[in-house]
Amino acid sequence: MAAAPKEKWLTKTFAASIFLGIGGFLYGYDSGIITPSLALSSFRTYFDNPDAPMRGAIVSIYQAGAWLGSASVGITSDRLGRRKAIAFGCVWGVLGGALMAGAAHVSMLILGRLLIGYAVGTITGVAPVYSAEISKTRERARTTATTQMMVAWGFFVALWTGVGEGKWRNANQWRLGFAIQAIPALILGVGVLFMSESPRWLIIKGRDDEAEQAFRSWHFDGTNDEHCRDEFATIRRSIREEMNAQGSLGWGDLLRTPPFRKRLFVGVFVWAAAMLSGISFVQYFQTAIYATLRYNEDQQLLVSGLYGCVAPIACIISLLFVDKIGRRPIVISSSALLSVLYMIITILAAKYPARPGLPTNEDAQRAIIACIFMVSANYSALLGPMTWIIPPEVFTTELRAKANAVVQVVHYSISLIITQCSPIALERVGWKYYILFILTNALCALVFAVAYPETKGKSLEEIDEIFGDIDRRDVENRSSGSGEKPALERAG
Repeated sequence: MAAAPKEKWLTKTFAASIFLGIGGFLYGYDSGIITPSLALSSFRTYFDNPDAPMRGAIVSIYQAGAWLGSASVGITSDRLGRRKAIAFGCVWGVLGGALMAGAAHVSMLILGRLLIGYAVGTITGVAPVYSAEISKTRERARTTATTQMMVAWGFFVALWTGVGEGKWRNANQWRLGFAIQAIPALILGVGVLFMSESPRWLIIKGRDDEAEQAFRSWHFDGTNDEHCRDEFATIRRSIREEMNAQGSLGWGDLLRTPPFRKRLFVGVFVWAAAMLSGISFVQYFQTAIYATLRYNEDQQLLVSGLYGCVAPIACIISLLFVDKIGRRPIVISSSALLSVLYMIITILAAKYPARPGLPTNEDAQRAIIACIFMVSANYSALLGPMTWIIPPEVFTTELRAKANAVVQVVHYSISLIITQCSPIALERVGWKYYILFILTNALCALVFAVAYPETKGKSLEEIDEIFGDIDRRDVENRSSGSGEKPALERAG
């Protein structure tokens, strides 16, 4: 086999993953823009001061739309291909943004948010799979982790857009942020059609000539012709062997065998842990938390804007080490630390409550805000990137799109419940609600420590071995004489 070329940090596939990360940006922006909107008096007045259940519905309908999008993505991605499925989702993003910006009543706002959610569910269900399938093994973590980085930047832009809206004294100030949502959807929807398709999807469809052409468009640099031929042949052979051994796989096959069930558990649980971390609660309702600390509207928007600065920095730092540290230590330490942070928040909120008409302990307020910022930094640097890295890399090629759809359905289902219930719980039980996240994060850290395998840097055969698909002797036989692992071997 031809020697692998020297690895570059800024590869074509990494650049492509950043562009695909616009889907993550849209996710972050759409999630974030509702936060300052709920804090604007002009928004509340226009929609007749929605009560806690209605606020929860405005927020959570987005998760319902994302649920529908992620539920359908296994079909659209496998039938249309990775590129067209992303473009399909972007169409609904543009339409949803337009409806929200022009909302004349709350039902129109909710419909637009439903469509935006559908777009995000579709895009985030496909883009990480697409990115993983075109990436090299050694860069797989950072290419898929760019999605979390772009989510953070989307949230950052949304929160500071909210700050700008607050300074623009206009009855329609809240419409600006909603209109901006359509821009990233339009850019991604058009741009993705000019990218090469996933070679792995083309191989599954029996379009080998197109697959090889697509592979070369991603990895040929003008000097590595023999290396590209060998790599493509290895990938094609691996997928063919996988398909011949397993046959045509459908949705039911996700639960057919213990190895498939274990893969599904690993992919699903990391997203369940992410949602049970409380990050969506903090993101969506942080202004409500600041309001309980007796901050006025301008202060709420400013602090939420500062909060939005934390995640992008943490995500950039994450890219520097995410390919070097194992998956298990990252997720275990993240969940454990989150549990501790929520414990501190709970104790401070209980001991130094901010009650109308009574003196307020400003140091305790600042400490709570600092812990909320640390929750964001922890999630963005550690657990958050793992949600995009782990699921695509643990599933077999033919089941990857379907399995990732199931993963995203679970993700948005839990998020929907939390976003619907959080404003009601915060209004009725206050700081006691934080206890939930002390317990969930502690439990998740325990499950990660006991039941999670390590997949960092693993090749196709090694991942199969981890999940019990093949015997160790098969790994040794298939690896003998190859000298070096293929650079794209089981890229995700």
